[in-house]
Amino acid sequence: MKTFEVNNVHCQNCANTIKNALEDDFGEIKVDLSKEPRQVSLDIKDSDVEKFKSEMADLGFDVIKEL
Repeated sequence: MKTFEVNNVHCQNCANTIKNALEDDFGEIKVDLSKEPRQVSLDIKDSDVEKFKSEMADLGFDVIKEL
């Protein structure tokens, strides 16, 4: 399980956008709206991290760093 800090995730609708767009490609995604910056967690291979970051950026969410 990897966790990433992400900008521009403001509400449950943002979390749903991420889940609906990316869960088919990356499996279950958890979005923690109680943290600031928001945290997104998923089981992901190291080789897929750049693809995940790119797809998040395409949705308007910037991955700040991996925790």
